[in-house]
Amino acid sequence: MKEHVKTEGRKTIMTQKGYERLFWVLALGLFLFHLLYIWLTPFDLAPDEAYYWDWSRNLALGYYSKPPLVAWVIALFTRLGGDHPFFVRVGAVLFSLGSSVCLFYLGKALFNSKVGWWAFAIANAAPGLAVGSVIMTIDPPLIFFWGLTIFLLHRALSGEEKRYWYMAGVSLGLGLLSKYTIVALIPSLFFYLAFSPTKRFWLRKKEPYLFILIGLLILSPNLYWNYVNHWPSIKQPAGLVDDRNLSSLTTFIWFFGPQAGILSPITFLLVFYGLWRGGKQGFYHHDDRLLFLFWHSMPLLGFFLILSLFSVCYVNWAAPAYFTAFILAVAVVWEGQWRTKVKKRVLAMALLVGIATCSLLFTMDAMRGLAVGLGINIPAAKFPTNRLTGWRELGVEVTKLLNDVGREHIFIISYRRDYVSELAFYVDGHPTVYTLNLSGRIESQYDLWEGFEDKIGFNALYITKLDRRPPDSFASAFDRVEEIKTVKIYAGNELVNGYSIFYCQGFRGLEGS
Repeated sequence: MKEHVKTEGRKTIMTQKGYERLFWVLALGLFLFHLLYIWLTPFDLAPDEAYYWDWSRNLALGYYSKPPLVAWVIALFTRLGGDHPFFVRVGAVLFSLGSSVCLFYLGKALFNSKVGWWAFAIANAAPGLAVGSVIMTIDPPLIFFWGLTIFLLHRALSGEEKRYWYMAGVSLGLGLLSKYTIVALIPSLFFYLAFSPTKRFWLRKKEPYLFILIGLLILSPNLYWNYVNHWPSIKQPAGLVDDRNLSSLTTFIWFFGPQAGILSPITFLLVFYGLWRGGKQGFYHHDDRLLFLFWHSMPLLGFFLILSLFSVCYVNWAAPAYFTAFILAVAVVWEGQWRTKVKKRVLAMALLVGIATCSLLFTMDAMRGLAVGLGINIPAAKFPTNRLTGWRELGVEVTKLLNDVGREHIFIISYRRDYVSELAFYVDGHPTVYTLNLSGRIESQYDLWEGFEDKIGFNALYITKLDRRPPDSFASAFDRVEEIKTVKIYAGNELVNGYSIFYCQGFRGLEGS
């Protein structure tokens, strides 16, 4: 590949500046759109968002399944603005903007502003990342600190001030407090150093090791919390990996196939072409830029591709690997031997297909309503947005029941984590909601917090799936149990969710508790 020359004449320089200006216009425009969307969105909090919000009411150095940063961020904004969905989600929008800035400027530093702009544009048109920009889970902070760490490492490796190594270590530590997946950057860095003839000397210097040490020092309070609590943050992710008696081909397809949906089909092909072509060029021609991008993407992606042959892997686990893969894909196209028109068409098609897919995602419910109006039947029960609707309505109904029966000496309980967290958020007053776990195993953070076992003499509202009764072992712990309300959630005339609410009077305590 040809090296990019920065002083190519007035026209080229102005063009590169134009790409940078265009980046900022679009990035800030997208930022404002995301803010407006989370303010006006008709969708309720996703179950994970409500779950992490509940964590934010009980700040700690760690939680059952994840590190604590997501709870700290939600706590910061909800303390400032109140317990409103906007303030739960605003952190995701800010992290998304930060990730875009890191992506653009890494692409610019390695190649030029044009590559940085196209990488930014294609990344933000990837449906999975677009949705992640407005949903506050552990992934937005992870991807931001993943990108920031890589950007700072590139500055450090470019021979600039040593402080960039230490700044990268801080970013690594904050990333570890977001999601442990970022630990993959450590072997990625050392693979790159080992395979780069011009950067290998760093293996003999102290800075790469101080980078790791700083990250681990920042993580150390969370490690101590895990030690005291018998490593719940480590055991739960490990327990997610199982084969469910499925074939290797099935688990691989379940993981690999949906990547095309996360990225959009053309971007998916470009990314994997870029990894193959860019990796090959990097090794054959000792191109440090391509090697840097390849080694900060392929190890994590390759690990999950291999793991998916043996067990079920969640589709989003490899998402951070695409950060540098976007730049690599664009660079391979722009600096390749293709004709300029072909390059533009390929990237434009990837961008347009991504935008079209994102548009369908963000207007899915409206499009379904239009289709039904035209006589085209699309079953609403299959829509993924169902997980984001009905919670507010359920909270309103439970609030009415609480007001009817009295709020004194009563507690709310359910057997499902998503019901518990959504009720805690949407019932007026944000009461503590308890989880019923009869398995004896720790299955969520709720099982680590104080339970309802000491509420002898209290009444309870038990919320369950429509037409499902409370377990006999739970119902027998009360003097009287009766169903007093059903809540049905419709999309048009179609039932998509339903809940049964039981009034349980006179809690005597569970047997054996």
